[in-house]
Amino acid sequence: MSSRHYARERCVLIGFCALVVAALGAAAVAAGPDVLYSNIGSTTNYGNIGGIRAYALGSHTCNIGDMNLLWTNNGTPGLAMNAYRLYQGRLEQIGQSWVKTACCAAAGSGCGLPCNGQGGSVLGAGCLDVYSSGWNGGQTRLGPRSGINAFTGAFDPIPGGTGNAIFRRLQIPESDLDPANYPGALYFAEGIYVGTDDAGWGNAMNNASYQRVTFDGGYNMVLTGPMYVDRPAIYALYDHGLGAGVPDPNVQISNVDVPNEGRFVFASRVVNLGGGQWEYRYAVYNFNSHRSAGSFSVPIVGSGYTSIGFNDVDYHSGEPYDNTDWNAQIANGALTWSSPQTYAQNQNSNALRWGTMYSFWFRAPRPPSAGNVTIGLFRPGTPAAVTASAPVPRGCLAGLGNVNTDLWIDGGDIRAFVSCMITGSAGSGDCGCADMDENGMLDDVDVAMFVARLLQ
Repeated sequence: MSSRHYARERCVLIGFCALVVAALGAAAVAAGPDVLYSNIGSTTNYGNIGGIRAYALGSHTCNIGDMNLLWTNNGTPGLAMNAYRLYQGRLEQIGQSWVKTACCAAAGSGCGLPCNGQGGSVLGAGCLDVYSSGWNGGQTRLGPRSGINAFTGAFDPIPGGTGNAIFRRLQIPESDLDPANYPGALYFAEGIYVGTDDAGWGNAMNNASYQRVTFDGGYNMVLTGPMYVDRPAIYALYDHGLGAGVPDPNVQISNVDVPNEGRFVFASRVVNLGGGQWEYRYAVYNFNSHRSAGSFSVPIVGSGYTSIGFNDVDYHSGEPYDNTDWNAQIANGALTWSSPQTYAQNQNSNALRWGTMYSFWFRAPRPPSAGNVTIGLFRPGTPAAVTASAPVPRGCLAGLGNVNTDLWIDGGDIRAFVSCMITGSAGSGDCGCADMDENGMLDDVDVAMFVARLLQ
């Protein structure tokens, strides 16, 4: 493991990167400019209009690279703000803002690196800049996400326009925060940066950080616990999956990179509900792919799929994107959610764009097995889709007992079945197909049923 990667992992554990970077010294410094969202610091509540509350996050921003970071008035870098709720095992994005753009940088210490003292139109190498949440909520500095290419770091000028107290800010429906609706829910605030030169130097993959928050009786956002630096909020599903600060080891999270383009982060979790039912939960976060996602597909077999669900987050304040929910369809051996229209039909159709997370779930009468899910890309290009490893409803080519997953049940399955019982592995096969009674475990009942299957 590289010292830089180790530094990032330690940042997550202690929530304060300066201590780690200082301990590791120059080995943790990136080549080129490298923007890092190191702390939120403060929040502002702008009240409720029409059932929608608006907030802003403060920002402690470090340049942990070895070159100055551009800090352009009404331009790069831009900070997008998000909110999430974790309730009954599902993580959903419930709010987003427009993008707070730069003004002028200070050149303070506090990043654990020597600050070169340069500010103004740049954030100097090793330097810290601090903005209050009140400043970051200034509406004239909030630009649309649609005007930013998160992969290349290109910014369009901020359009004019005025609005009410929630205009362009981090908007969350108050009903999503009501403890009567979501008793015991956990909430998280996230910021993700886009920087023109940060992207150009290939340093964009550490630009998202999150922190747990609570809401008091006046719906004020209260910062709670450590900052999870260099870690997008989709990781809250793992970090807090069994309660505040209690990780859920059954959550799987992986990066899914589009060749020569951006990144998605994918999370999955399967819950045995009992009674022969399993709930499959997935979440996809678009870190910085400009091509975006237009569909999400899970391979399935058989029937009996129920409680099919989807959650996205609404754009607002004049963003051109449609907020119509994705459609779900079972066809051709897959359950697929997809944008209401393709890119060719409507370039502003609802797609999973940068800095946002969509969630998907369903129930099935089948336990999980290792497989792949598919993220279909919205904007045209090659490839048209990317895949991620994930638990999916089990399917055995010749039915249960076909442990080596060929086209028939024979002596090869006996060897694979015995291997599953002894070692838990079938080699190139699938031990899920040895679970003859589909109860999630291998035992004597499965042996008896397997023998009966062989004798058919």
